[in-house]
Amino acid sequence: MRRGLRSVLTCGLVLAGCNEHRFGFFPGTESDGDTFDPSTESETAGPTLSPTTLSPTTVSPTTVSPTTVQPTITSDTETTITSDPTITATVTTEGPNECGSIVLPATVPIHQVDSLQAKGDDFSLSCGGVGGTDLEVVWTAPVTGRFQFDTMGSSFDSLIAVLDGVCFGNELACDDDGGGSLTSKVEVDLVVGQTVTLVIDSFGQSSADVVYNITQVPVVDECPDTVFDPFVPLTIDGQTAGATNVRGGSCNGFESPEIEAQWTAPFDGVFVFEVIDADFDPVLYLLDGSCQGSEMACNDDSNGLLPATAVFLLGGQPVIVVVDGVGGQAGKFVLSIHEG
Repeated sequence: MRRGLRSVLTCGLVLAGCNEHRFGFFPGTESDGDTFDPSTESETAGPTLSPTTLSPTTVSPTTVSPTTVQPTITSDTETTITSDPTITATVTTEGPNECGSIVLPATVPIHQVDSLQAKGDDFSLSCGGVGGTDLEVVWTAPVTGRFQFDTMGSSFDSLIAVLDGVCFGNELACDDDGGGSLTSKVEVDLVVGQTVTLVIDSFGQSSADVVYNITQVPVVDECPDTVFDPFVPLTIDGQTAGATNVRGGSCNGFESPEIEAQWTAPFDGVFVFEVIDADFDPVLYLLDGSCQGSEMACNDDSNGLLPATAVFLLGGQPVIVVVDGVGGQAGKFVLSIHEG
């Protein structure tokens, strides 16, 4: 039986519900209440947060030793692969068509050669592959970042897809011929510890050798993701899942993706920045003036798992508000800025 696959957008949990933005701060979600306009010093209606175009941020590649993994796969055998002194992957096979039988070590880059010989037709992908021979490989991201999966170097007409989890998750990306010369490639943002299944399919039946690669892709750092209007109080919904991991705070956040917003104090005073709801373990820190500024404050777990910090700011002083996570975690949250 073929396993039909398609992309599914899951939204919700208990926060802002479904939003077209994959990650970032969601405009138009400020809470009702008094606001402060520094030009008039009078109370006005709540501001409308200006929509922004979210751009990916730079991932600093983690230096790891290149590896070529070539497991020997025979029926009802077990092969232990050691590509790194600290990483050992065990490949167990119970027949040529069992999805999940090939498990690669959690490292990058990977250059792998395998074969479609005796493989089955187990998947139909959103970009094609109906009736084609396919190969499935399980891999876990060693760091949070953006990764390229491709079949460059293969000599047959290939398709490639990345599924979330082991074999039966949602399709995260799919491509046919994007790598040139009938090869394919996709790029996917993953968090550390996230397991995916790489499906390599063929255009029609094939017994060809398969060359496939996994590499980490640097992306451009365009921080901040958005700019908040200089009002208080503000309550903004956001999501870090799908963002990249560029920085961390002194109190935590080095393994998780983060998003940033610039906010300017409307007057002299003490201001409280806090995450008041989240479906993951968040971290909150403030940078002075710009994304390259020094850290002004950092907090993790002020109220249970929710962070909060208070700082004194001069009127007109800008800060970068960073919402990050613990141990590779990411998700939805609600951020509040108000007077202390």
